[in-house]
Amino acid sequence: MMRIGLAIVAMLSGMAGASAQTIESVYTDFDAAECVMFAPGEAEAGMPRQAVCPGYGGYPVLLQTIGDNHSLYFGFPPQGELVSRWASFVDTGTPHDVIEWRVLAERDRQVPQATIQRWFVAVPERDDPVEVLLVQKVGLIEDWQGCIVGYVVATGNPDANEAARKIVDALGSAPQCRTIEPVIEAGSVPLPEYMLYGF
Repeated sequence: MMRIGLAIVAMLSGMAGASAQTIESVYTDFDAAECVMFAPGEAEAGMPRQAVCPGYGGYPVLLQTIGDNHSLYFGFPPQGELVSRWASFVDTGTPHDVIEWRVLAERDRQVPQATIQRWFVAVPERDDPVEVLLVQKVGLIEDWQGCIVGYVVATGNPDANEAARKIVDALGSAPQCRTIEPVIEAGSVPLPEYMLYGF
């Protein structure tokens, strides 16, 4: 009888521990005017302008710019490097001014797992930009990694936000970026051609 009672207590304790861990969305503003430049870059030589921007809970947003193209990295870069990766689109892409952070909350600890940000890609054959949700794993202090985990075409897709969150919750906590192949979800509108360097 005592053993059964202890087993039930252990089971309930495990359930309580699991329920104490949740993933929630936190939103921050993104404004390039608030970023602080740390490298002016040289467009002719293919060297981007680099800046650090406010993020979430001490996790920075790193912005790179060459001409009209931008690349964003969330969290701490690999091996302590300032910026070593480029993720953007072949056609001009403009990031939305709101970033959704998917945050793992466990008691008093909040750790951002990944971000979702809407991009507007000016595809030449279309009158209106193609909207794409870019899903990125946040580089944490413990593993110094951050990477693209998914692209969801939002144009013509009313369920795009939910699809992006499912990608985050499945891959955002994966330990090794190098083993992650980005998930691509596109419907009637194809995903604009994208560029990835250093991933």
